[in-house]
Amino acid sequence: MSQPARRALGAALLTFALSACGAGQNASTIPASIRAFQRVQPADTAAQSNSAGVTVFTLGDGGSNSTEMNDLRFGADGKLYYTTVPLLTGAPWPTSGEIGNFDIGTHRQQYQVVSYGPGLLDETADGSVWVTEFNNASGTPTIDRYAGIGGSDTTIQFPQGPNWINGFGNGVDGGIAVTPDNHVWFGSNNSAQVGEIDPKTNAVSLYNLYGSDIVYQPVPQYMTLASDGHLWVTDEFNDGLFRVAVSGGAKGTSTYVQLPQGPYGSGNPINLQGLIQGPDLNIYTGDPAPDYGYLDAGAADANPTFSSLSLPSTGIEPYVFAKFGDKIYFNEIHFEGLGIYNVKTKHVVVLPLLPAAFGGIAVDAWGNPWIGCIPTSQTGCLERVTLSRTWQVYPSRSINLYTTDFYGETLPPGLIGIGENGESGPFTVTTSNAAVCTAGVLAGYGHNIQVNPVKPGSCSLAISDAHGRTINVAVHVINGKGSPQAHVDLRGFRPVPPKLR
Repeated sequence: MSQPARRALGAALLTFALSACGAGQNASTIPASIRAFQRVQPADTAAQSNSAGVTVFTLGDGGSNSTEMNDLRFGADGKLYYTTVPLLTGAPWPTSGEIGNFDIGTHRQQYQVVSYGPGLLDETADGSVWVTEFNNASGTPTIDRYAGIGGSDTTIQFPQGPNWINGFGNGVDGGIAVTPDNHVWFGSNNSAQVGEIDPKTNAVSLYNLYGSDIVYQPVPQYMTLASDGHLWVTDEFNDGLFRVAVSGGAKGTSTYVQLPQGPYGSGNPINLQGLIQGPDLNIYTGDPAPDYGYLDAGAADANPTFSSLSLPSTGIEPYVFAKFGDKIYFNEIHFEGLGIYNVKTKHVVVLPLLPAAFGGIAVDAWGNPWIGCIPTSQTGCLERVTLSRTWQVYPSRSINLYTTDFYGETLPPGLIGIGENGESGPFTVTTSNAAVCTAGVLAGYGHNIQVNPVKPGSCSLAISDAHGRTINVAVHVINGKGSPQAHVDLRGFRPVPPKLR
């Protein structure tokens, strides 16, 4: 799920002095600049889909209202529910968009255009579809309750709390969580409150969030109902979490947990953007801070202590989560692909994808991730990544790399990933022509390979596992022509609220 009030679409070409790796080297030196990886181009987009098991579907009507996905999750009926908005380039935020569902079996969609910018949504067991309006023309904070996609709409308005920032549209751009009593909880990036809706009456209750050691007014957004029976909510600017009671006499009371990075302005460029309870029952948060990110974990209990996991030093930037089996899946902003973290083995892999993964992520009952994406046509889309025990190479078995862009500046190496739902390996890689390209398995990743373009020409990489399976990847090294798309930054950051300026 994305947060539309804090990102803008941009692109930047990076420069990098290439370091050569030996033809048979199996541990590749990470570039000095952690963002210095070229965006690998599949030489044939059809080959990319066929070899890597990636299937792309257009969302909604394919028009301007469906350019960017804001949320994606499975509803109670087993369908994927999504929200989309026009291309976001900053304020003013859009006052139109689309909401819809997607049947993963038949690939049929139902969608409707709405007269507000939809934020996050959920479909509950009674068939209601709850949608937050992150911006509308009225200026009144609103949540919509639909009797299914295309059904009647009940608008639920509520007063602005006493600590309302009013800096990001109408600001109802927080998460949605449903408690065992079927009450709907929500957050807002404009206020220091979380809200609760009684589905029998649609009455709204607001609860203030407090913390004795917080620096800034809380900004509650992502939320999840954890196994300890409490609602866990992210607070971006304080870079912490609130643990909120959702039942009993203490309902609405909360405790604050500081994450290791410290609050906004403490020296670390924080951007807390995801929350999930992992398969090991720990709470995980994602922070795609500029140039590098954090993945923090802590126990879901009354006295939690969070610590940052040791991630490979190439600048992983985890952004929103899903889970299946022993793994956590996340949008990986740095390489615009799919990130996978195994909570048992502690292994990390990044799978670069085309189109670029951005928006939301959900995993079906077979372990296949579904991810929001933005193709070069800038028509919002949904991509399914089919993962099996037979590993595949992403984004393609035939790739283009560039030595220089059309300005003559040197481009960085490329990154390709090995995807599977098992744990094959260790992997080795050799090149057919070290004068054209070299490659090596990245230390700390194990399922990622750095490919270094040396000079124009063609070469082949032979990637082998420990069980005798080999996949060949055709590499075409080209001098820059047009825009070879080094790292395209889709992340962006939201403006600082007035109270923090």
